Amino acid sequence: MTALANRACDACTVCCTELKIDTPQLRKPAGTPCRHLCAAGCGIYATRPLVCQQFLCGWRLFAELTDDWRPDRSGVLVMRKAPAELPPGYQSAPYGVELAITGGEQAVTRAGFAEYAASLLVKNVPVFLSASSPSTLLNEHVEPDIGLPALRQKLLLLYRLLHAARWKRGKLMMLLPLYRLLLDRQRFLAQKSAGKTKG
Repeated sequence: MTALANRACDACTVCCTELKIDTPQLRKPAGTPCRHLCAAGCGIYATRPLVCQQFLCGWRLFAELTDDWRPDRSGVLVMRKAPAELPPGYQSAPYGVELAITGGEQAVTRAGFAEYAASLLVKNVPVFLSASSPSTLLNEHVEPDIGLPALRQKLLLLYRLLHAARWKRGKLMMLLPLYRLLLDRQRFLAQKSAGKTKG
């Protein structure tokens, strides 16, 4: 996809810290500032690796995201996922969207966050939620027509579980919140399956 002409990274360097990069030219773990990051931004911007040149966050791609959605302002790094990156049951979708929460609960409860997630769900876009953690597919936790108040509550619950299961806590500390995420998903999918059977 092509970047929107009126959008530039400027002072935003969220992707330079939040994303894991594992290429021959550059390796860094997620949640760690790139070694080339300096006060002015990328210290090697003109010669930055191809993986950095090709990356465009959702704010630079999706016109429906307003200026306050820039990752450093919103606390949300929106990323477009290609069909090949989607789970088998979702690969017919033209794309998916990951909402990587970098700004804590404030980012999840900010005006417009639940509304954007709802707009994607209604269009059957696969929506992933993450928080420096494994991601979960929101479509497997809620119905598209859940309603904004219930969606806000569910987003906050899922964020809290994901935040508790973040990578840096270690595998043992991740187990309980991941188990609770799995139970929530299985409960929703079982209810959805039961509803189809009755219909």
